[in-house]
Amino acid sequence: MDNADSLSLRWVKGYTTQKVLFVNNNTICYVCGNFLVFVDVDTRQEKVLQCETGSIGVFTTNSAKSIVAFAEQRLKPFINLYSFPELTKTSVLKDGAELEYTLLEFSYSDFYFATFSSLPEFNLTIWNWKTNVRLCSESLLGMKPTILSFNPMNQLQLCLANEECLLLWNIERCDDLHLLKRIDVELPAEDGSQAFLDDVGIGPDSSALTYYGPKMLISAQAGLVGNMANTFVELQKTLIKPVSVCWTSNSDLYVGCKTGHLLLVDADLQRTVVLDTPSGEQLSPGSFRNASSKIMMSVHPELKQCEVNTLALNKKGLYTAGLNGILYCIKMTPHKVEIEECLSAGSPIRNIEFSVDYESLLVATEEGSIHIYKPSKPNKMTTILDIHSGDYVSAALLGTGKQYCVSARILGAVQVWSVADGKLISTLILPVKITVMASCPSSNYVALGTETGHVYFINLAKVETPHLVYQLHLHKMPIQCLAYDHGGQYLMAGCSDGHMFIVNAKPSKQFKVIGYTEIKSEIMECSLAFHMSKKIVNCLILACQAGDDKSYGATQLIRLDLAGDLISGSSTSVDHRGMMNDVAIWKQHCQTELPLTSAVLNTDQHVYGYCTLTRTIYKYKITRGLSSDTFNLITQAKVEGHQLGPGFLYLSANQQCLASVARDGFIQLRDANNLGLHFETQCHSYRLGGVKSITLSLDCRTVLTTGVQDGTIVCNTERFDPAGSERNKAVLDYNRSMTSMLDQSCVAEDKALIVLEQQRESMKDKLDVATDISYLSPGTSTHSTGTYSTPSISRSKSYQKLDDSRFPESTWLETKMAEAVEKDNRKHMDAKAKLKQGIKKLRTTIKRMMLENESVPEIERLEHHEFNLDLKEQKRLHLEGKEKVAKVRETIEMENLANQYLREVIKKECWDNMAVKGRTLEAFFSGLAVSNFPMRERSTDELELLKKIMQQRTIELIDLKARKDIVETPPKKEEKEDEEAEDEESKEEESAALKGSLTCQYGVINDHLYKQIELHTKDEKINQIILLQDVIYNIKTAFNKEFDATYKQKEVEMARVKDRTVRIMEIMQQLDMDEEVWLPTMSNKELPEREFEVQDSEVAAERYLTPEQKRKMEEEYKAEQLRLLAAKADNWRERALKDMMGGVLETKKSDILKMEIPVPYFMDKPEYEWTEEQVKQAKEYAIKEQELNEEKDKYRKTLESELKKLQSSIAESRSNFDDIMNKLFEKKVRTEMIIYQEELKICNLVFSLRIEEEIRYRDAQLNYILEEQKDFMAVKSQMTQNVKVMVDRFRESYDDLVAEDRLLDRGFRREFSDVSAGMVDQLYKLYKRRPKVQTQRIQVATANPFEDQSQLVKDSHASFLTAMVDLDSLDFKPENLDPAVWNRFCESRRKKIESEHQVKQKAATLAEMQMFLQRRMEEDENNAQIINNLIQELNNSLREIKSQFQLNLMVQLVLKQGQVEVMNSDFIPDYSNSIFLHKGVVEDLNSTIQLLGEKKVASMVERKDFRKKIVQVEWECQKMLMQMDDLHNKIRDILKLKISKQAQMYLREANYESQINAYIMGMERSVQGQEKFHSKVLKKKQDAIKELEKQIAQLKQEMNGIDRHLKEQHISVSERQNIQEMTTPDESEEDSHNRFRDLMQRNRLMELSRSQAEDIVILRNELERQRMKSFPILVETEQYPYI
Repeated sequence: MDNADSLSLRWVKGYTTQKVLFVNNNTICYVCGNFLVFVDVDTRQEKVLQCETGSIGVFTTNSAKSIVAFAEQRLKPFINLYSFPELTKTSVLKDGAELEYTLLEFSYSDFYFATFSSLPEFNLTIWNWKTNVRLCSESLLGMKPTILSFNPMNQLQLCLANEECLLLWNIERCDDLHLLKRIDVELPAEDGSQAFLDDVGIGPDSSALTYYGPKMLISAQAGLVGNMANTFVELQKTLIKPVSVCWTSNSDLYVGCKTGHLLLVDADLQRTVVLDTPSGEQLSPGSFRNASSKIMMSVHPELKQCEVNTLALNKKGLYTAGLNGILYCIKMTPHKVEIEECLSAGSPIRNIEFSVDYESLLVATEEGSIHIYKPSKPNKMTTILDIHSGDYVSAALLGTGKQYCVSARILGAVQVWSVADGKLISTLILPVKITVMASCPSSNYVALGTETGHVYFINLAKVETPHLVYQLHLHKMPIQCLAYDHGGQYLMAGCSDGHMFIVNAKPSKQFKVIGYTEIKSEIMECSLAFHMSKKIVNCLILACQAGDDKSYGATQLIRLDLAGDLISGSSTSVDHRGMMNDVAIWKQHCQTELPLTSAVLNTDQHVYGYCTLTRTIYKYKITRGLSSDTFNLITQAKVEGHQLGPGFLYLSANQQCLASVARDGFIQLRDANNLGLHFETQCHSYRLGGVKSITLSLDCRTVLTTGVQDGTIVCNTERFDPAGSERNKAVLDYNRSMTSMLDQSCVAEDKALIVLEQQRESMKDKLDVATDISYLSPGTSTHSTGTYSTPSISRSKSYQKLDDSRFPESTWLETKMAEAVEKDNRKHMDAKAKLKQGIKKLRTTIKRMMLENESVPEIERLEHHEFNLDLKEQKRLHLEGKEKVAKVRETIEMENLANQYLREVIKKECWDNMAVKGRTLEAFFSGLAVSNFPMRERSTDELELLKKIMQQRTIELIDLKARKDIVETPPKKEEKEDEEAEDEESKEEESAALKGSLTCQYGVINDHLYKQIELHTKDEKINQIILLQDVIYNIKTAFNKEFDATYKQKEVEMARVKDRTVRIMEIMQQLDMDEEVWLPTMSNKELPEREFEVQDSEVAAERYLTPEQKRKMEEEYKAEQLRLLAAKADNWRERALKDMMGGVLETKKSDILKMEIPVPYFMDKPEYEWTEEQVKQAKEYAIKEQELNEEKDKYRKTLESELKKLQSSIAESRSNFDDIMNKLFEKKVRTEMIIYQEELKICNLVFSLRIEEEIRYRDAQLNYILEEQKDFMAVKSQMTQNVKVMVDRFRESYDDLVAEDRLLDRGFRREFSDVSAGMVDQLYKLYKRRPKVQTQRIQVATANPFEDQSQLVKDSHASFLTAMVDLDSLDFKPENLDPAVWNRFCESRRKKIESEHQVKQKAATLAEMQMFLQRRMEEDENNAQIINNLIQELNNSLREIKSQFQLNLMVQLVLKQGQVEVMNSDFIPDYSNSIFLHKGVVEDLNSTIQLLGEKKVASMVERKDFRKKIVQVEWECQKMLMQMDDLHNKIRDILKLKISKQAQMYLREANYESQINAYIMGMERSVQGQEKFHSKVLKKKQDAIKELEKQIAQLKQEMNGIDRHLKEQHISVSERQNIQEMTTPDESEEDSHNRFRDLMQRNRLMELSRSQAEDIVILRNELERQRMKSFPILVETEQYPYI
């Protein structure tokens, strides 16, 4: 190939992610990658337009004018407009966006074109696409619209919408000036009601009975000022989301919503009618907030089934479609609504659109099909395109690549295409996710790799009916790569975990798996090199190691050699587990210096690699390594690759061409020997990921590529001269030899595929196929016209169902492993049996030992784990347990750490920072519990601020007292005493009522507090809040002091009770009483510190002890045991004391109850056996026993009396403390009441401050709006002035044109003064005569809803000129009139007609400009009125509200609660006249009284305000009377005043200033006219310069072309000279001299004849001049040519 070779586009296939549109009546257009595809709906012929910049953004069409426009995707993109079918560029729109366009739209008539740009401008721009002029623009910051549509009935109106808002725009024009006016359409909520609250403005809240201040706007309540306040609204409900619009013939707008709503918007009144809701229910009129709402409900339940994601209007009705894939036709009449199902597409419909004549409806689905439905033929539907959608995995040429190619999509679609024209032959749908595809060169089938590790083989011997003939489940990991060698012998399948499987690619061998090898890293790419002569295949694998960054590539290369004997599957090369022997396949490794994203191998031991980091293509030479299993790479050449990575390489079958692709979308074809670039072309867009795969045919003429994310397959053809170079001849020779070999193989292997298919049909239970498969040829569809009214779409696809349950779950690798294990089992069966018997005996022995172990003493007993003989397993389990325990412990520790941190934060915030800790004091038995007030310590800043305010307040009080002393006169002594008494009473009343709280009664008095009726300013209210907070702090402090005293008293009482309880327990013990003794304790509420201490009894789980803690506890236990043993030793002192004195040295009185007199030993004998001595001892024993019993009784009575005294003392203490607690509880209630009163004051003050802030924000907002309106008014006024100037100038030009038209009429007789008067009169009548062109009406039967049935002919002026041709004929010429005069008359009459036409056009334009001016003047008046309203609101309403709020203070009063008591006549009340009422009745009555009281207060406030207004009106009346008197006096003075003539003229002239202004404006217009004339001249000069520059550029291009042509001519001349020199025989030198002499002589003669001819001409001219002097000659002179 030479450098003149290039690629030409053959076809492009794919499906768009945008809408499909009509470009004319018979052609549709859609985006496919970076191409625009045009399809003829009748012939199915396609045209392709490629974007010059390689990336197409949004596009649109003007089907009426056959124009297509698309925006580029780049920085500062252009909009290119092409005419169809020429596909010539007609216009380029520039400088409309910085980054990208999101929407484009043509107007239905005229030359308006609308665009919307995204970030950063967000501009809606209107263009004149015919002149490439931007007319006007409007910024909509932050808006991301999805809909842009012109009104077909009004080219000056368009709709712009997204899912949040719906906007209507009107284009107003004044000659060349255009202006966009915005109209917001209110959208309803999802339930059809109004979504926004109406902001009623400022003023008192009429709904509240009690006056709490003025109610402000929501924006003022939110504290917003500026633009955000203007746009801030309170959204109460969720809005509907528009997704589609459609204009009607009445300029109304149908709006389809995402939620299923259908709206009808009146564009003139901006009123919205809800036609359909998802629920189908219509709201009641009361659901709307007010009567001014522009949202109406007219719900038709029949519309509930319709999808409204896309809309199109026809005279037959409104067509809708959506996600359910059904096309509906809605026919609406005033009385009923009819729904008709027209089409079932079987998949979600993306968009629908009518053609220009509205006879054909385009239906485009999401799954890649395009259909044409004709409403006139409802039972017929045509499928234009059905190619499926989704991204491609790859595309490959089928077999030798002569006729067909195959593509596979990720979602399982396998498609066969014709290489010649790109026609879709068939489609097979597999329910799997495909990861990789490869085509076998030696047979007509393809292999598909999936995520589940399957490899599916698709038979394509009959491309019309593809079949799944075989499948292999190699591994459970996804298949990363599939590669065939060019001879079609081997299929290499690589998995993500590094397993590379080698499969026999011959169908005759039933795709036998030869074996596998482990790479031990992730496989990225596999390349095969086929030696046609040796039948050997070299394999190169690129693998990503653990340390490699996969995004930059891999650094490990593995080389394999696959000899021909591997196909036979010899046992020496593959072991019994299926793994290949590394020596047999000569497996070698290499580590590259740079990471490579792609590496390919050729037959000459060269490797080509692409490095993304350096963006370089390397050519390496393979050399021997240091060992037999390694090889090295030597860099031989490197060239620069693509701009964007990663890049991938592809080596042609003839090893002569190296192709590279990358994410930039370009294809580079290079010479594989020297890496020289043949050509570079762009096939895909880099914005959509660039190129994903590339395939070259055997002759390198066909290049097939797929995109990463554009879903496009592109077929290019290489153009070169086959006989142009030796290399091309070598390519053709290789192609012929390779093709002949592969064709022979295809014939044999295709038969094997047929056999496999037959086996599959006969053994369906062994293969994973469907039992019922139907095939359809492409482009056909089946419709039922009789039984079904809705046609359904039949796909040109075959669906292959896979039933994995019919196959075992084990993979080939697992099967091989199982077979190897089974083989080993058979081989070592005897040895295993012996081992099993030995293990059985050993198990029996261990069991016996464990039973014996249970019977031995505990000290000799072994643990169970000590009988485990598998120490390794035991150790492993122990380590696993430790790891799990460590993980659980770590998790628990982290949770505990988080909880501890949270605990510390809470403790620090709520406990440590509290100066007074919160605690509760409980009574003993009454059940009362009183809590103190937890308090923080006041900061230094707070104390300083309080001190500052108190000082300020002290100064104010001193100043107020001083002013009173100065102003007021001192009273007399008696009066002074009376005033002091009154002051004391007023002070008491003030303290009880006006202060609004009972603080003074509590004892906390702060003289610095303001009176409630004196709080007017903001500073006073803030100071009052701080002082009240100090009062609350002091109240809490005082109560806490009393609480602490009570708490200490309880501690003392508890100590006393505990002492007495101890004594009671001793007495009860002595008295042997078993009663429960009450012992007072502190609860956790009283001692909250105990909450931070965790007791052992609170922990339910067993405590975890570390080894150190366990060891320490064991040591302590041992020491305690030793101590106890030592204590048990023989101690003679204790033993003697116990035996002799009962264990005590002294007998206590309390032990008397335990004393017993020893009974004599003879007491057990009968008395008659006693001796005298024994009788005497018995009497003594009886006396002692009686005395002891008397002593015991006496002591017991003493103890019982003491016990009662102690118990009564404890009960008294408890009762006294409970009384104290009752008092404390009552004081706590009063304290809280007082605190709440003070806090209520603070709340009222804070609320008033908030109202003041809202008023301030509203004031600032009004000032902001006023300034904004003033600026806007200034701009609009300036614009109005400019428009006035434009209108005046245009009126002047119109007047000039009218005057010129009149001059033509007046100058008619002067122009024909050479004609007789009668003839002039006759000609003048003909001059004024006009042809009577009747208004031609054309009866058009069209389905276009935007055209009337009888429409006027558009070009009336053209028809008028056509009629004038008849009047200009000689038939209307008067008799005896010279034809020359008639021709002159006709020309004059045509001038007059053209002048009249121009006058009419100017008049229409002037009327439009005047209307534009009138609207601008009305807008100025409205703006002025708005400004006046704002000023009035600022000066009157807001100021009045502010002053009223400052004067009408909220005063808190303390009133006693009303009580009605029964009259007590006697000591015992008499209830005979009383009524016993339920509590609820009294509460209801109280609430009614309270409600009526609030109403009375409100009416009193209203009456006070009304009375205040009466006073104000009286004051204003007096003011006006005084002003009237003043004006009368001024008139009297003016009448007596002497006035000069100039002043009189000034007073007499009503428009004196207007005259001065008119003069000034005239001067300004003259200046502006001169400036405009200068700008026009300057513009003309600049245009001339641009035109000259264009001519210079064209001349330069022509000169460059001439230079190139000249070089070619030089080359051809030199070639011809060489040929002449080679062909011409050698001549003698004498002949050369003779020939040269003859040439010189001929040249001299020619010069002589030329000079003589010039002399003759001069002489003839002189002769003629002399002859003309003598007499005139009317005969034409003879011309003598130049010789």
